[in-house]
Amino acid sequence: MIENGFIGWPEDFRQRYRDAGYWQDLTIGEILGDRCDRFASRTALIGDDGTGYSYADVGRLSTRLALHLNRSGLNVYDRLIHQIPNSPESVLAFLGILMAGAVPIMTLPPHREAEITHFASLAQARGYAIASRVRDFDFQELAAALQKNCSSLQTVLVSGGIPRPGYQSLDEMLRDPIEETMEAGVLPRPDPDLPAVLQLSGGTTGIPKLIPRTHNDYIYNFLRSAEVCGLDEHTVMLIAIPQAHNFSFACPGLLGVLATGGCEVITSNPATDHLMELIQRHRVTHFVAVPTMILGLLDHPDRQRYDLSSLKMILTGGSKLNPEVAMRLRPELGCEVQQVMGMAEGPLFWTHLDDPDEVSLHTQGRPQSPGDEFRIVDPETGEDVAPGEVGELWCRGPHTIRGYYRAEQYNAKAFSPDGFYKSGDLVRLHPSGNVVVEGRNKDCINRGGEKISAEEIENHIIAHPSVLNCAVVAMPDQLFGEKCCTFVVLTPGALMTLEELCDFLSRERKIARFKLPERLEVMESLPLTNVGKLNKKALREIVVQRMREVPSHNLPLGETQPLRSAHG
Repeated sequence: MIENGFIGWPEDFRQRYRDAGYWQDLTIGEILGDRCDRFASRTALIGDDGTGYSYADVGRLSTRLALHLNRSGLNVYDRLIHQIPNSPESVLAFLGILMAGAVPIMTLPPHREAEITHFASLAQARGYAIASRVRDFDFQELAAALQKNCSSLQTVLVSGGIPRPGYQSLDEMLRDPIEETMEAGVLPRPDPDLPAVLQLSGGTTGIPKLIPRTHNDYIYNFLRSAEVCGLDEHTVMLIAIPQAHNFSFACPGLLGVLATGGCEVITSNPATDHLMELIQRHRVTHFVAVPTMILGLLDHPDRQRYDLSSLKMILTGGSKLNPEVAMRLRPELGCEVQQVMGMAEGPLFWTHLDDPDEVSLHTQGRPQSPGDEFRIVDPETGEDVAPGEVGELWCRGPHTIRGYYRAEQYNAKAFSPDGFYKSGDLVRLHPSGNVVVEGRNKDCINRGGEKISAEEIENHIIAHPSVLNCAVVAMPDQLFGEKCCTFVVLTPGALMTLEELCDFLSRERKIARFKLPERLEVMESLPLTNVGKLNKKALREIVVQRMREVPSHNLPLGETQPLRSAHG
């Protein structure tokens, strides 16, 4: 059962959030069903090829898929890994899984065998929803490899292409009007206090943790986000970062747009000229973007060829937006910006539509809910710091989880005894009451909004037979903010290039491509602190100095566009 390993809110907090009206005791399927009826004739979703889906279409197709999934044996609370890139099929698959009462695990398209095996085993996933192939990668082959190690993974659903024997076609399910032959109202209703979806953590310690978001807390999350961002039935939101991310999914994202009668334009192509063409063609009003995407718009040499006058607001998060970049948006693009500092664990800090420029351009926001509580503490002592001083952000509230899924030992470190989530973000309190992000307390690399766990990559690198010791740190990058630099100590007589290391990590360890190191430094030994611990601060200083001397040891990864990522 899903309850095994799920930590809910204490009863007094649950009652408090119900009394305040934050929790409605509805399911996400019930909210969306209501909106699909209410806005039936309006356009809800537009794909890359321009195909539009009305709210009535979305409601009918997601219900159809849910009926097929239930008939094929997927039961309420069964976990199902979702790994379909941005497309209408990705959206319909997610909604269909929810309507079936199952719990989708929202993984990213770049994840490979190492990550997916971990998620499937930890959650005892029953199913796996995939695109047949993305560029040169065969996901059906990956599914076959996973099934050899994960006995629970019985159902594989394939979008696009011909399914292998034993696999099922999502496209066929969407075409088959099963609802015409089955009784209405047969779909199960999950408990609103239990998880609706499992999101992924930023992965600051090892492979990302699973984040259980309940129907009650997630509905409040996206309804309140939509309110803070001023979404309504005239909103046309462009999503080019992975739909699976919390930011593009529910902050306010897809669910916030559908809850207010707006339209989502979804694409898997983040090339700047393509994004501008979509803004022009569909009269996009809101663009969800990480800072690298914003720079792509501002600095594109042919921007004047496109009519971007419909664009009212850029919603940005994932990594801190430089104030100098934020100040260019109104004069150069004619739009405003709302910044969010958020985590898939729940906390969301927004700048507001009526904030003065000093606040909206130079801070990362304040809690979106009146029910949110936060502290800024000394991470060593747990004591509150003085106003204006830098400390670690701790949060508690009606849409902030009380524990990761099936991670008892880690939860003891990540949450305070009274239920505050220790975010790992270093912030200071602005005189306005907003927070300003100053960095991270946890050991991770924020590559264009994609959080990469240094510990996870180190665990893979140390498996190389030529590596005696290693350390992974963030190095500064003008476009992505940070990139991954690896320091290694090799066995006597061994040699290694960055290309060889990345080939090992891709071929033997099967990690996602965005996690590959982009600079390699070979050392005789790694620096230590006075108490004998690895000194990563010294390593970060070393790589900055060496970058001045030798600007690039980078391996061309074939990713000329910013990472399609952002929240959590």
